[in-house]
Amino acid sequence: MKYNDLIAYLDCKKIYFELNKMTKELVSFNIGGPADIVIYPTKIEEIMDIVTFLVSDKIKYIFLGNGTNTIFSDNGYSGVVISTKKFNSISICDDSIICFCGADISDCCMSAYHNCLSGIEFAYGIPGSVGGFVYMNASAFNFSASDVVYKTTVLDISTFDIFDIILDEHQYSAKHSIFMDNKNYFIISTELKLRKSNKSNIYHKMQENLSKRKKSQPLDYPSAGSAFKRPKNGFASKLIDEAGLKGKRIGGATVSEKHAGFIVNSNNASFSDVIALVDLIKKDIKNKYGILLEEEIIFIE
Repeated sequence: MKYNDLIAYLDCKKIYFELNKMTKELVSFNIGGPADIVIYPTKIEEIMDIVTFLVSDKIKYIFLGNGTNTIFSDNGYSGVVISTKKFNSISICDDSIICFCGADISDCCMSAYHNCLSGIEFAYGIPGSVGGFVYMNASAFNFSASDVVYKTTVLDISTFDIFDIILDEHQYSAKHSIFMDNKNYFIISTELKLRKSNKSNIYHKMQENLSKRKKSQPLDYPSAGSAFKRPKNGFASKLIDEAGLKGKRIGGATVSEKHAGFIVNSNNASFSDVIALVDLIKKDIKNKYGILLEEEIIFIE
């Protein structure tokens, strides 16, 4: 078995892993077949050793956070998934909160709240990890990660160098960061620079934002969040709505009636259902408006 050496190492180091894990259990879309092996490291040294094993044995692998913008093939993933879910510590230092990449962004918001720190309320309810938040420059309610991210500690998995990226070095723009242009950069942790504020005001804003999400987004169905990136001078959801595609269904995949920017798993959707619906939407919008939408969902085969 090609994973024998890796499994022996994981057993020796007491690193938790699962064989033939259904990837649909790892992603918010609830779609995907079995991965050969899923590993849950808790230390950066473990990640470096695991990557060394995989590269030396030429084994395909991917990193996965909360899987809120990802969908796996129904055939699964022939390789190793390195999950960051257990790489999730959160600490407070004065007016900053330091979060490891696997931490849930809403947990970071709660930690900030408990320590009377304001500035991250806009992210409460975003169903993703800190790594994804930093990587995508996640945004909501006219705020984005770039407003609070001060410093990110990075591992270059090609050299195993560890270094910090500070402020403008993140190269943030709309739904973009330096990490998208450097695939070898693994986000270890990030420092969010916040400010002291009244605890009750922070709580009120968090609850207000959560209420807005529940009213405007189809949170009662599995999805991968916004299906498409925002095009220049417009919104994908507005274009899809105006094209009359709300409620459009292929198999178990449906354009949400509540928010046209979401494709939801309304009835045991398959990977191919979602792919077909995405292609249909892109062709329709291109034909009607001359705009080629770009997927925000990450498809893994």
